[in-house]
Amino acid sequence: MPNYGSERRHATGRDATWPDPQEVRKADAMSVHWLARISGALATLALVSTVATFPAWAHHSAAPFDLTKDITLRGTVERWQWANPHAWLYLRVAKADGTTEVWGLEAGSTNVLAHSGWTAHSMRKGDTVTITAHPLRNGGLVALLSRVQLANGRVLNQGAGGPPPPRAQ
Repeated sequence: MPNYGSERRHATGRDATWPDPQEVRKADAMSVHWLARISGALATLALVSTVATFPAWAHHSAAPFDLTKDITLRGTVERWQWANPHAWLYLRVAKADGTTEVWGLEAGSTNVLAHSGWTAHSMRKGDTVTITAHPLRNGGLVALLSRVQLANGRVLNQGAGGPPPPRAQ
């Protein structure tokens, strides 16, 4: 018959296979204390690394966009999202075959746009606009917005903070 420890007993009379409840409580208290210290240290580390790398998150490059090409699209505003870090215009554009596609057009920050005459109410859903933008290099339906001509003829330019001019080759 195999020995499962029932023959060996603690001084308390318990089987050797069962730990002493007092020891378990002490071990649990130490584990909780240790986990709290580790969690606090990890939280501090996460906060410090977030703050230290925030400038890198705060701005990204225009590298995904082909700044040497301009596209012109005419369509109806699906949504004008006035928000930081970048405002977005979603434009429904009719294709030659009669179907439509929605383009996402990234603009500058609301602060930069406001200094150039834009507002949260510059465009509304259903407005017809003509835009000029720099397309994505991979051909996706996203572009970097540089100019919007409203139906009334008013032109909104990207203004300061827009993409840099392309370098001479």
